[in-house]
Amino acid sequence: MGWFTVPADAPPADARGALVRVVHGGTARTAGAGVQLAARSLLTCAHVVNIALGRRPLSPGDPGPVRLEVAFPALSPAPAVRARLAAWVAPRAADGAGPVPDGALEWAGDLAVLELDEPPPAPVRPLPWADMATGQEVRAWYGGGQPFTYADVRVGACDGRVGYLDGQLSGAAVEEGYSGGPLWSLRDAAAVGLVMGRITAPGGAFSAQHTVRRSWGVTRQAIEAELTRVGAGGLLHPDRTRDGVAFPEDGGLRDMLAGPVQALLGVPAERAVHATALAAELGLRTPGDGSAPTVEELATVLYTVERALPTLTESVARTVTERGARAELDRLLALGRLVEAGGLLSAAEHRKLLAKLTDLTTHDPGLLPRAAAAALPFVALPAPLHGARLSASAVPAVLRALETWTGDCSSVPHETPRLPALLRVVEYVAAEVGGLVGEVLREWSTRVAQRLGVHPSALDERRADAARWAARTASAGACVLVELTRHTDDLPDRYRCAVWRVRDDGTAARTGPRDDRPLTDAEVARLVRAVASGAEGPGQGVPMVAVAVGPDGLQLPVDEWDGAEPGELYPAPLGEDFLVVLRCPRVRRHSRTAGHDLSRRWEARRRTGPLIADERITSDRELMGLLKTTHRDQGSVVVHGPPKHRAQLLNVCLFMGVPIVLWDREAEDHRQAARLEPSRPSGPLEELPERVRHFRVRAHMDPAQTARPALVWEDAGLPLPDELRLADPGAAAGG
Repeated sequence: MGWFTVPADAPPADARGALVRVVHGGTARTAGAGVQLAARSLLTCAHVVNIALGRRPLSPGDPGPVRLEVAFPALSPAPAVRARLAAWVAPRAADGAGPVPDGALEWAGDLAVLELDEPPPAPVRPLPWADMATGQEVRAWYGGGQPFTYADVRVGACDGRVGYLDGQLSGAAVEEGYSGGPLWSLRDAAAVGLVMGRITAPGGAFSAQHTVRRSWGVTRQAIEAELTRVGAGGLLHPDRTRDGVAFPEDGGLRDMLAGPVQALLGVPAERAVHATALAAELGLRTPGDGSAPTVEELATVLYTVERALPTLTESVARTVTERGARAELDRLLALGRLVEAGGLLSAAEHRKLLAKLTDLTTHDPGLLPRAAAAALPFVALPAPLHGARLSASAVPAVLRALETWTGDCSSVPHETPRLPALLRVVEYVAAEVGGLVGEVLREWSTRVAQRLGVHPSALDERRADAARWAARTASAGACVLVELTRHTDDLPDRYRCAVWRVRDDGTAARTGPRDDRPLTDAEVARLVRAVASGAEGPGQGVPMVAVAVGPDGLQLPVDEWDGAEPGELYPAPLGEDFLVVLRCPRVRRHSRTAGHDLSRRWEARRRTGPLIADERITSDRELMGLLKTTHRDQGSVVVHGPPKHRAQLLNVCLFMGVPIVLWDREAEDHRQAARLEPSRPSGPLEELPERVRHFRVRAHMDPAQTARPALVWEDAGLPLPDELRLADPGAAAGG
């Protein structure tokens, strides 16, 4: 394989090519090490992140989307760059139950994925990975990256989760600052795990019976399982683009590929042009003397180097004009499905799409899951797409999985290839985001489809499907606005009620009686039920009943008020038949900026998952600080805890203009937080009111279910009662 070679200035053939230094916040000290996984994703230990933040090393609490300083000391003189915590696997006891006990020598979990704010500097690149096994000779480096800090150890025992590492008495030992760094197998030329900790002798006089230079690391197998559990699986994979000069031989596959290569690039000069362009994309070196590789050499690269085959076809497709040449190109693409290293996308296509999807996912974590679910309704999606939100660090794994799937089942003209599943997902993403970004994605998929020989009508059909999906409107039914007030001389269980029905054009009309007399909860429920049921049209979804209350009314069980008429056989709680949500504008009026805050947070609500206000948030001031800084655009909060503490946090949310707040009004302490899980607070946000309604129906049927979810849903586009009175003070009832 003399024509294609690895550049002499390629990164060193060990793990220092991907070694990361994690910097202790506010200092120049090294907190620990890490390793680049893919694109902008880095892997380290959770306890290294804790050390960098000045926290207790084995603290299990997720610190949230904090940012750390990291560097690539072995290869790049560039200063430290910023990276965001994207996935957290908390340190836990070795048996998997509870936090790590004080003084423990071994534990589980303890991983963190970081996401760089910008691409890593050249020539940093990901590592190949392999399974850890007993007997491997492995090497580790200090996080500072100095060449002399290497520590050579042997895997003395490995149970698939943990490997115990024994070092010789000469040379460097694995110490603090090595944690989080890769364990590089010299024999396999691959990383097999991460440095996790060391096993030290107990205090007191040293004995010959004590362990000397024994450390331990977590295996690649365990890392993959832990990351998959938190939705970041698939990041550990071999990087075949620079496997070295040794290209493995497979004569049968090489001969099959050589046929269409010869037909397309039989002229040496043309073969030299395309092979040189291919090598430039793959990071390989060519002679530069005008010579061309043999057909066999080129065919060997196509089945051994990742993305070589689609990259070559991208180059050749630009020059194909004759029908016979197109047929040979299609033949080469068909053979590419047999090539494990081939892939669907060329190096350039993959690079552009990965960058775009990573950026879109950073700003809207729910975009790719909902687009994929709509585009591929009958496909078992990759594990990271099972949730409502996707971490940007998981995008490479998702993209890799989608590339492997075949096209959809629609018929295609003239036996042309089916549209690949990945392109269909991209079309749905493009339709959802719209604008210039959508056009860029559509142009990308058009070029890829043309290279693959997909008939334009097949792409147009799926593009039209995507446009119809993006133009969907939520199957929400009518909306009824309710205001509940009390006068100081009213009886405790009486409420004055005003009701408006929102018209199709967004305006609202006052309806119901106008005598303003105090009503019982049953009378209020019957009035609301009559208006909401009358507003519901055929084919519409469940009507929403938005009830405006004062701060003292947030705990009213309005959803349980029975709207059944006298003589009806069964009760009719409002929360079973309607999407009953609360509004409390009075608290917001005490803040000069809350109106702007509400609009901003409402617009950003789909880009942020819920902020869980549990025992980790100990005061209202702490929550306010989060909503002013790292969660400035937070659109939804789930509040847990005892009633008094919960009321304080709820008040902060409303004061700061958070439009969506969910809590269990019957919860007594933080231990009951799990009772809200059936409503899936982290699921698709627009469906939350309906999920809460389902929860209420089940809770009313099951006496053992004591949770009672309450939901503030402050749609920034809905008018407030005061605005309605000022706009239409004399509207006729039922207008």
